[in-house]
Amino acid sequence: MTLSHRLLKLTAVPLLALVVAGFLSTSSAQAKGLDVDLSKPDVRLDVSFKGSELLLFGARDSQSDIIVVVRGPNKDTPVRLKERIAGIWVSGNEVVFEGVPSYYAVASSRQIDELLSPEILSQEKIGLGQLGLRVKSAPATMAPAQLDNFKAGLVRNLVAENLYTGEPGKIDLVGKQLFRTDLWFPANVHVGTYVVDTYMVTNGNITTRNSTQLSVHKVGIEAEIFSFARENALLYGLLAILIAGVAGWIANAVFRKRG
Repeated sequence: MTLSHRLLKLTAVPLLALVVAGFLSTSSAQAKGLDVDLSKPDVRLDVSFKGSELLLFGARDSQSDIIVVVRGPNKDTPVRLKERIAGIWVSGNEVVFEGVPSYYAVASSRQIDELLSPEILSQEKIGLGQLGLRVKSAPATMAPAQLDNFKAGLVRNLVAENLYTGEPGKIDLVGKQLFRTDLWFPANVHVGTYVVDTYMVTNGNITTRNSTQLSVHKVGIEAEIFSFARENALLYGLLAILIAGVAGWIANAVFRKRG
């Protein structure tokens, strides 16, 4: 964590009041009665990236509760069952889920199930139990109960990789209008555009919703390699094979000399 980031956290509350006062009428992330901003407009991945924490802050025009949901780029995600056959672990059945968020984080000012009904949570896909995972492909003979086990396994794996929050984070309400929360992006976070949805909740209903976007992208030499690999996939693959072959030959020659 950088010195500037530590100073930001130490002075977050007074800075929050000053910054919010300045962007109430000009922020691009505004909705009726709700204003939201981030301490940084993007997350930059370089060779030394070990994770990044962003401060989300804002103001509301009433003493309502706040829920924040951050979703990463959707992608089809396979889940494979490991089976032990003759003492060896091998891959068994595979289920592919369609459009799974590569990152999912939730924070709220109170327990989510105290703020909204299960129907609204399901409709807005708020909470790990409400993701609405869709099966793209699976063995035809697989029973619904087995598919549920695969869904649970997928979520469990993503939580273990710190790409999903196991428990919702805490949103701090500051005074009558201000709020803030910290968002953590781990080292294995995926590149792409992230959607940050902020909900203002009053008497069991979502009264205002605010959506903004956050870019996660590579910088420096990693960005150049990533761009080259995407634009010249065949050449990149051949170079990777060549480099691996040369490295193997050098290692073999060194071991021969030592022998």
